[in-house]
Amino acid sequence: MNSPLILRASSILAGLTITLLLAGWIVPFIQFSSASQFDFWLVWLLCMIILALPFSLLEIALAKRSKANPLPALLVLTREADAKPAWRITGWLAAAVMSLVSGGLLYQSASMVFEGLGHRPAELMGYLSIGLILAGVALSFVPRAILILVASIAAIIATILSFVQMGVGHWQWTAFSLQEWAWAVSLALIATGLGYGMYWQLNASQSVEKASKTALPIWTGQLAGGVMIAMVQGFHGTHTLWLYGIALLAGAAFLISLLREQLQARGLSMVLQWLFVLLGLLLWLVPMQPVLTTLTVILALVVCLLYAIFSGWMMKISHLRKALNFDQEVVYNLWRIAVRVVIPVAIVVAIMGLILGLVLPA
Repeated sequence: MNSPLILRASSILAGLTITLLLAGWIVPFIQFSSASQFDFWLVWLLCMIILALPFSLLEIALAKRSKANPLPALLVLTREADAKPAWRITGWLAAAVMSLVSGGLLYQSASMVFEGLGHRPAELMGYLSIGLILAGVALSFVPRAILILVASIAAIIATILSFVQMGVGHWQWTAFSLQEWAWAVSLALIATGLGYGMYWQLNASQSVEKASKTALPIWTGQLAGGVMIAMVQGFHGTHTLWLYGIALLAGAAFLISLLREQLQARGLSMVLQWLFVLLGLLLWLVPMQPVLTTLTVILALVVCLLYAIFSGWMMKISHLRKALNFDQEVVYNLWRIAVRVVIPVAIVVAIMGLILGLVLPA
């Protein structure tokens, strides 16, 4: 039953859960100790306000304007904007990111299960990774409402157990760096699920009067998920690891399901659909996971940058103003400044920091 209320509730739950899962996936690969740092998480909070909130509104506005999934919608949006067809590659890059992120979640799930098993042969990790890729693909045929519910329950319980076991930790002020800015931006945009077209896709069929009525609750869920991750000092204990591993598996299956729907809506043959999906999943079997994580985040930031430039500079002003339907013109002007200037500049600087981290690892 796809009533507007159920669809909206599933989007809010997805915002909380996907943030818990993606932040939990990204944080272990951050090349500095961000845990218990006041400065890092305060900058992340700033990024949530000036970057994630405007981008959340952007995704919902695009969903409202197009009333279609991102891949087919870009065919219409580029024609309406009299933009070059090359802009349509943004949707394909976003789909590639969704495949890579799904693979990253499945690899992280295998890592959690492997750690939960205790002392086991190192070769077992490879078999677990392959097995969970197959499981993720199989579970993607399960109704998405079930997947997100399972992921939500498992992730929230695992987070609470970790907090009870580890406590608040020793918070402190530290020097802030360019790389920390890069990961703060990444956690605010990428770890919240923005840019992949997930929220766009979940809300494309809804009839919403105001984009803010949909975007604000989702953003609140994302914010709550980020705060929960900030308070957790890693996941420890067999039961916690297994629970979080289950959540990651269900979350990956949820994303794979969305990706398959996008590819199908774009008219790809079944063979090409599965090649596209499996390539992003199987790449995580290559023993370069930290580098692949950073490259995936960079690609995801590039997608966000392209969407911001396209929406802020290429689309007609009247189209998005009508889709957003703000009560006050000043709010629209602030949003437009954020999309046209603040978000692109913040992303470019963040990408520079991530590349610097690859070239000069800490």
